Order: sequence, then C-alpha cells, then structure tokens
Amino acid sequence: MVIKWILLITLVFLIFWFFKQFRQIQRKPPDTTRKVIEDMVRCAYCDVHLPKSESIVEHGRYFCCTKHRQLYSQSQPDDK
Repeated sequence: MVIKWILLITLVFLIFWFFKQFRQIQRKPPDTTRKVIEDMVRCAYCDVHLPKSESIVEHGRYFCCTKHRQLYSQSQPDDK
C-alpha cells in the first residue's frame, strides 16, 4: 500500500516537472528591442499632431497631408 502512494506521488511530481519544463521551452524570450521615440510635429493648417516622419515639410512648416499644404499656401498672402 505504501509503495502505491510513493509511486503515485512520484508520478504526479514527474508530470508536474515535465509540464513546467515544457512551458519554459514554449515561453518566448522577452522583447529586448527598444521602441524608438519619435518627435511629434503639428500640422500648420489644422493643428493635428503627427509623427515627424509621416509629415510633409514645406518651408520649415509641417503638414499632415498634401491637401492641407496646398490650402495653407493658398491662404497665405504672397510676400513677393
């Protein structure tokens, strides 16, 4: 009777140990890549903030789309 209990406890321990090992293998390594923090700029026409890399630059001003760039240039008086 005691041998049955010892075998049962050993079997449960082995199942638990194998399950734990299997989960460690399946676990993904932590993400070590650093996220790049990008400067945000404001559209000169509509004041929407967007990443600098996605903006359109003209004469030192940032725009969220080409339409706003065109509308802004049309609304400004010519300094010529």
